[in-house]
Amino acid sequence: MAVSRADAAGASTRRLAFKEFAQYQAPTRVVSGQGLLDSAGFEFMKEGAKRPLLVTDQVIRGTGLVDRVGAGVQDGGLEVAGIFDEVPQDSSTVVVERCAEAATAAGADSFLAIGGGSVMDTTKVAATVFSHGGTVRDYEGAYTLPRADDGMGPPLPIAPLACIPTTAGTGSEVSIAAVIKDDAAKVKLELADLPLYPRLAILDPDATRTLPPAIAASTGMDAMTHAVECYVSNDSSPHEQATALHALRLIRDNLERAVHEPEDDDARGNMLVAASLAITINLGATHSMSHPCGGQFGVPHGVANAINLPHVVRFNAAGGGAIADGYRDVSEILGLDPAGPDDEVGDRLATHIEGLVGSLGLPTRLSLVGVPEDGIPGLVEGAMGDGCTLMNPRDPSEDDYADLFRAAL
Repeated sequence: MAVSRADAAGASTRRLAFKEFAQYQAPTRVVSGQGLLDSAGFEFMKEGAKRPLLVTDQVIRGTGLVDRVGAGVQDGGLEVAGIFDEVPQDSSTVVVERCAEAATAAGADSFLAIGGGSVMDTTKVAATVFSHGGTVRDYEGAYTLPRADDGMGPPLPIAPLACIPTTAGTGSEVSIAAVIKDDAAKVKLELADLPLYPRLAILDPDATRTLPPAIAASTGMDAMTHAVECYVSNDSSPHEQATALHALRLIRDNLERAVHEPEDDDARGNMLVAASLAITINLGATHSMSHPCGGQFGVPHGVANAINLPHVVRFNAAGGGAIADGYRDVSEILGLDPAGPDDEVGDRLATHIEGLVGSLGLPTRLSLVGVPEDGIPGLVEGAMGDGCTLMNPRDPSEDDYADLFRAAL
């Protein structure tokens, strides 16, 4: 068993190497606080919106939240062009294109998403299709949106876009990326480009007040997975590592309270902030495993991450060196002992995460959420082809992924 150099002199002696290249950008204007739903129009007006299409799902609309936001939009001097409430839990290319068509028919000039990750990702990609035409497939991949100077210049803008998250987990309200399911192909399409950063994110705990505990738990574990994977990713920047650690502090202190004491505004507000700090596209094998779980078997993304994360932590920590040292830092934040051999550090952290998942009332095995053993070959193929695999700090093979899926089953 490898023992980190940190064990000899203590955790405080660990040093991060200066990376040959790192990149960080956070252009979204984030406002957080109480009562901000009522001033949504005043805030969105600053981003050039005049006639926004409100995008949501029927469950959220049924709570009255969309009506409150709509009133806030109008109080700010904007007109509500219409409401599109057809977003399902796991949105698809068909829904995105229907949303873009609805915006055109309504004479909208901007988009305001009110919902969780599916709603926000739908809105971001719908704004792209609305602005540039084409289909979702045309923009799959990284940095694929139209650009000036024959594709060599800056990306062309999309319609003004704002998000009000109703879950504290995905971080899509401040993210460069979106994930949309192609139902026909049974895959999730990943899109990432600078215009997909929303211009505005409004974080108000009132937006999560009616969130069911199970959804609060799964989305909170999504945020935790972002933070843990970002911190050890081979492609993350020092800036992202800093925000990841603070996100973990907030998750440590607020996630269980937000789930078990939903009347606690501080806990829910702090989880919204944590999710916006944790989000990154520099992830790892947990997300590579979870994406095909969702695409092939409909497992909710946060639930899949909660199940898969501990197994990936153990696998990565066994790689030793800087990877295990990264998990030592995470362990310190979470109040765990960072000392000992590398694999023990990984196992201790993974066991802690498993305990947290159980305390939140979430399933701990893929077999409990509809993943069959004979589905593993397809899941392995999906994970190997997922872009997050390239950013995992330890290179997993097909056999490694098969072992990980069996361990999670």
